[in-house]
Amino acid sequence: MAKKKGGKSVALNVPIPSPIEPMLPAPATQAPFEGTPEGESPYDIVTAPISPSQEPQAEPYGRTYSNPSTRPVTPTVPVYEQPYEPPPHDDSPRTGPPPTSARSRTAFSPRTPRGPGPSASGEEPRMGDYFTKRRELLDVLKSLHSTGIQNELDLPQIVVIGSQSVGKSSLIESMSGLTLPRDTGTCTRCPMECRLQYGQVWSCKISLRFHVDRSGRQLATIRDVPFGATLYNAEDVEKMLRRAQRAILRPELDPTLFLDDSDLHVFGVPLTFSGNCVCIQVTGPNVPDLYFYDLPGIIANVGDGGNEADIRLVEDLAKSYIKKPNCIVLLVISCETDFENQGAGRLVLKDHALRQRTIGVLTKVDRIEFGGASKWLRMLRGEDQPLMHGWYCVKQRDLVQLQEGVTWEEARSFETEYFQTTSPWADLGPSGRSRLGSQKLADRLGNILSNLVSQELPGIRKTVTTELDKVNQRLKELAPPKISDPRRVVITLLRDFTKNLSKHIEGIPPMVNPADPTDTTSTGLLHSLNEEYERFRVKLHKTAPQFRPWTTTANVDSQTQKNMLDSAKQDDDAVGLGKTNSLHADEIMDLAKRHFDCLLPGNYPFSVKERLILESVRQWLALAHECFTEVKDIVVKHIIRIVEEHFKGYNNGGLKEAVSKITSEQIVKCAQATNKKIEGLFQSECSPYTQNDEYFLGYKTKMLTRYKLIHQELEGKTNLVTGLKAYDPNNSYSVNNNHSQWTYLNQAINNLQNFGMTVKAEDFIALLPQHDMTPALDIMAEVRAYFQVAYKRFGDNVPKQIDADFVRGIDGSDGSDGLDVALMSMDLSTEKCMEYLQEPASVIRERTSLAGKKQRLEAAQLKLERYYRG
Repeated sequence: MAKKKGGKSVALNVPIPSPIEPMLPAPATQAPFEGTPEGESPYDIVTAPISPSQEPQAEPYGRTYSNPSTRPVTPTVPVYEQPYEPPPHDDSPRTGPPPTSARSRTAFSPRTPRGPGPSASGEEPRMGDYFTKRRELLDVLKSLHSTGIQNELDLPQIVVIGSQSVGKSSLIESMSGLTLPRDTGTCTRCPMECRLQYGQVWSCKISLRFHVDRSGRQLATIRDVPFGATLYNAEDVEKMLRRAQRAILRPELDPTLFLDDSDLHVFGVPLTFSGNCVCIQVTGPNVPDLYFYDLPGIIANVGDGGNEADIRLVEDLAKSYIKKPNCIVLLVISCETDFENQGAGRLVLKDHALRQRTIGVLTKVDRIEFGGASKWLRMLRGEDQPLMHGWYCVKQRDLVQLQEGVTWEEARSFETEYFQTTSPWADLGPSGRSRLGSQKLADRLGNILSNLVSQELPGIRKTVTTELDKVNQRLKELAPPKISDPRRVVITLLRDFTKNLSKHIEGIPPMVNPADPTDTTSTGLLHSLNEEYERFRVKLHKTAPQFRPWTTTANVDSQTQKNMLDSAKQDDDAVGLGKTNSLHADEIMDLAKRHFDCLLPGNYPFSVKERLILESVRQWLALAHECFTEVKDIVVKHIIRIVEEHFKGYNNGGLKEAVSKITSEQIVKCAQATNKKIEGLFQSECSPYTQNDEYFLGYKTKMLTRYKLIHQELEGKTNLVTGLKAYDPNNSYSVNNNHSQWTYLNQAINNLQNFGMTVKAEDFIALLPQHDMTPALDIMAEVRAYFQVAYKRFGDNVPKQIDADFVRGIDGSDGSDGLDVALMSMDLSTEKCMEYLQEPASVIRERTSLAGKKQRLEAAQLKLERYYRG
């Protein structure tokens, strides 16, 4: 935290306890500071302005001192408030082999004491307690990851990301002591899970984790495949990691082919990148306690013949890891080029939330251009691009050292010597020097990770218990059924299905406001069929003869024609609406005369009327077939929904498929019979016939009166016709002033009533003088009357036939052998029924997946309980 002093801001280097430190006794070497503001993070960055005289001089860059004690000490201001980090020392018993040299012991082992020796008050055991506690936390994290539970839970982890060729692999080598594969360009082409842990004997285990297929889709079951035997020679690791990565990039091949390079002789194209993972577990006496993932470097472009999609694939892979709240991001930035040009830096530094859980690493510090060190020093001090956990600087082996075979133990010593003797790093104060070198970075990462584990472990424990309860409940729901008599179960299923189908055919009340209006199981099957039958009758009615009771030469304007059609529609709403060609009175008269033979005057052959009737009837067969096709589609879709719902749990053994096949055959049989019946109904309508005399004659009289009325109006007797239509017996002056004329009409109507004949004034229109079009009007009225009788009959018979022979024929409710009989023809042997009742593959897969998840959760729960029990 910053504090004003003498008009200048300085930073107080105040130790603040880390999340695990309340468990440990406070160190005697440094008293706690009591002025820390509430809620301030132990990793908060203090960006305190300092005077130029306080800043270490970076020029000339690269100045070295032969004796570190002679280098000038420039006053510096610590800029990061650090949590208390005790000296790395562990007094727990060790039985592993000692380091091979003093240099390796000093430069590589994170447990080499760096601070003052043990005090009289017993400080050394306290440091041992600290590292013992930290190792226990990292042990429990490792054990949780070993169960595979990280796929279900957001476990604390460190993820290393950086752009292509920034030295990520070299950084990991410096922390782990491994030699990773090196190539020109991108070296890492899949995630690498690195588990580093202290052990008595150095060893390395490699395994492959497959959780996505070749196209990147999630696998139902995660596969962890051991890759080769345990390695005890570090020199063998690089070769095996190359083979392991090739195995990840060709997931279709057996991983054992890669152990002896046999895969190189198998034709095929490997993936360029993969989301599957190579897992490395390293233990040894000089290995730091760390757990992290190394991801492929972020790429900005691809070479000739490369896949542009790889750029997005690698970036999305990085995002999928770093988006997890418990992920600590280790951002690697190369000092060889501007950080603004490095994609990984843009990915992290533009996100404020990611900054709060990121620790930065500056690599290749020995390649900084002359005069360019100041910007990197500002980042190290937190003045530029500040991160919650700050920035560190490391120096890896250069090309000459690689060629000379310098070991990592020696390289670690050279790194320490470089930072102690080379300007501007040698000029830094204690706070700056605490952030130089791979050793300090590894220690810091171990502290951050163990602190996060300590903080998240109670929540992880609770989540494991909750998830385990959910898995057990779901497994209980998916428990395999116990079947003692499979034949009985199958036959019961078939009978219940046909009973359910019969209920739908008989009619189930529709739902109110169904979610899917097209789902007839909700809207009601009969309701949907009746709607289709009504559409059929409307289409049938539109085939009515379109007669015009006036001549083609009549001067009829459009308004008069409309009025006359409106008058005709009072008795027939199909007039003027149909598809049948319109015929005028003179055209009907001409047709009648051409058919005239040796008949008595005033008589015309029936063939004239028959021809006019068939003009409409010949359209009916296509309409009937169209109606049946629509009905069949509705019924088939309805039955398919019922089959899917009733047998949804029996698809794996073929029961649903067998039922669907027999049901389809029954539908086809009933459809063929129905089509024949419809054709028979149509043929019968091609020969005009009716016994419905009363309706026929009554409708003919009505239509003839209408036709004559329209014709008389056009013959110039409009006033008389209008008067008769508008006559009011109670008001003789309602039409005109000729009172005597309407008096005579009243007397005629009264006299006819005395004879028992009830007439209206309008009926006298029929008594008007005949004209030469009267036979045509009579033909028109008779044909139109017969159509009315025939279309109603056909419009009833077709739906009735479809319902009887098709809809009810399917389930046999018409008395025939229905679907219930057909289903009994299936193979219902005990063996076949057992096969029918096999569980769905999806249920088996889910239960298998849940069983694996349960195993992982139980293993995690056991390890957590052991940790908490001590």
